[in-house]
Amino acid sequence: MELIVAEKPKVAHTIAKALGGDSVKQKAKGKVSYYECEVDGKKVVVAPAVGHLFNLAEKKRSRGYPVFDIEWKPSYALSKGAAFTKAYVELLTSLGKQADMCTIACDYDIEGSVIGYNVYRFCYGKKPGKRMKFSSLVPEELREAYENAANEPDIDNVNAGEARHVLDWYYGINLSRALMNAVRKAGGFKTMSIGRVQGPALSILSEKEKAIREFVPEDYWEVKIWVKGTEFIHEKDRFMKEEDALKAHSSITSEALIEAVEKRTRKIPPYPPFDLTSLQVEAHKCFGISPSQTLALAQSLYENSLISYPRTSSQKLPEKLGLKKIISKIAGNPEYTARADRLLQKGWDKPLEGKKTDPAHPAIHPTGMYKPLEGKEKKLYDLIVCRFLSVFAPPAEAESTRIIAETGGEKFRASGERIGERNWIDFYPYYKGKERELPVFEKGEKGPIEKKKKEKKQTKAPPRYTSASIISELEKNRLGTKATRSTIVDTLFKRNYVSGKSIMVTDFGMHVWKVLGKYSPKILNPELTRKIEEDMDQIVEGKTTKEEVIGEGKEVLLGILEDFKQHEAGIGKELLSAMRETEEKENDMGPCPKCKENNLRIIRLRNGNQFIGCSGYPDCRNIYPLPHGAQVVRLKDGCPVCGMARVRVRRGRMGFEMCIDPKCKSKESWGKKKSSSDSPKAGGKGEPKNEEGEDESGSESGEEGESR
Repeated sequence: MELIVAEKPKVAHTIAKALGGDSVKQKAKGKVSYYECEVDGKKVVVAPAVGHLFNLAEKKRSRGYPVFDIEWKPSYALSKGAAFTKAYVELLTSLGKQADMCTIACDYDIEGSVIGYNVYRFCYGKKPGKRMKFSSLVPEELREAYENAANEPDIDNVNAGEARHVLDWYYGINLSRALMNAVRKAGGFKTMSIGRVQGPALSILSEKEKAIREFVPEDYWEVKIWVKGTEFIHEKDRFMKEEDALKAHSSITSEALIEAVEKRTRKIPPYPPFDLTSLQVEAHKCFGISPSQTLALAQSLYENSLISYPRTSSQKLPEKLGLKKIISKIAGNPEYTARADRLLQKGWDKPLEGKKTDPAHPAIHPTGMYKPLEGKEKKLYDLIVCRFLSVFAPPAEAESTRIIAETGGEKFRASGERIGERNWIDFYPYYKGKERELPVFEKGEKGPIEKKKKEKKQTKAPPRYTSASIISELEKNRLGTKATRSTIVDTLFKRNYVSGKSIMVTDFGMHVWKVLGKYSPKILNPELTRKIEEDMDQIVEGKTTKEEVIGEGKEVLLGILEDFKQHEAGIGKELLSAMRETEEKENDMGPCPKCKENNLRIIRLRNGNQFIGCSGYPDCRNIYPLPHGAQVVRLKDGCPVCGMARVRVRRGRMGFEMCIDPKCKSKESWGKKKSSSDSPKAGGKGEPKNEEGEDESGSESGEEGESR
């Protein structure tokens, strides 16, 4: 019997159907289903994992640091939240004992290789073994992957993955324990985390926050005229002195002479095919979908055989994918028939590709298979299909025009652009060009000035990162991996280091950054993380070993921890001070409406109970309830219904906003069944909902490995 290990239950069924066709029989052990089929006269069993069934943990539990004595253990033995994985481990172990061959068919990347190899060695525990490699779950590709499976596990990928897991554990656990231990010794307690990627990520965000907070706006002036309804701006753009702007404005006469009309044609090439990061950025820009949710949606589309593997860095579409065949399949979907047929009729079948490559997978692309979709899944699928089709079309052509006008010795300019041949833009409705058509102007003509204006403005602070743009920045700095960056950003939200859709570093986050920068700057240095990522690539290529990389990373960490211990008292004292200052601000809920003399504040008890009470207790016993164990943060704006404070409540991945007064009219509909047309009441934003961009799945230890 051959055992094939899939990464997820749904994928196991897909693989079984692709290989076994009508011979597939669904079986079950307890609540876990698996599939038996016949392939070339041989009995084959396809059984699923559910992501990581094994994780790293200490051999003997401890509280101190440094700690390096770790081993792989079943996930269910480490966390109550992973108890459901026990049934999968027991099933795979039982099947592994019966099998004489184990084929790993998990996703072909570093994490998928580690997931499959851990099943191979801990549940199967013998030789021989094979490795299937595929980039989509369409039946033809799965059959080809099975027929051409490698005769051994992809050990280089496994070693790179294991090295990353070990180093992430070493850095996450030890640095996080060091932080919490420093606070504990100073007399406080707070769950905190920092790691080899979290630190540099926090540093990038904090540097931007510092620049914004220190920014001092400067006044400047713009001088404009209007001719034929067209706005012209002075050639100097900005006047930093008002007297200079006033002089230019005063020089404007009633007529303008068109001194020059410059035209040029340029080509606008298609955007390259999507890799994961560019998909996350575009989905956030077009639909406001957070990067972590984009990855989850893309994974679902992949598991439904609708798109190729999403965790890729590639912008390449090799011919071997059968691109023309995919376009033909897409033409069968009425939503895309006209565009796909146009490509086929014109013979446009050579894609524009980007520079980025990935040795394991091509760019994200549709497979041509289709199932009815709704909501955000449908939006993301449409984005991927439209981008794919557009890369085969020719560049668009745009004509740009620049006009110079003179009046009273002052020169003004206007610019416009008109797209002539749209080409690929017709295939990609998400293109956001800046077309501006100008009226016809001829060199030498004169025209009346319809209006003139001197306008005072101020320079603006640099924009904050969004959850999408920070992921692009992390990629540019080679921090994290394509699949872990969104998790790292989510963890920064969870630790209350950052907040908001336009990411603002909280006062507490700024304090953590400043304290680490003062006492242990290596934790924030991106060079170490970049070096480790480069080492992972070297392991994959067989140019170094996991033992060398882990050993080197461990030595660097020991130096950081030794440094940290020397400054532990100072770190703890400053962090505790920052915590108390932050908590005082966050816990203040405004004046008490009952006694009108004191302020309301959040009271948190050690057992997880919390409530809002008056600081004048026991003279004033005014209280308001809060959910047990949830994270509660005061919102800037008060309730528009009753004027009381409003808070954001988060528990796990669920979050909602509410007025603190349980009797507020904004909560009248709470607990009542809503129709689909109901909208949240003012001040409460309705019942709990999932907050995009603030995934709470990060571990308490600060580990930065990919959660699958």
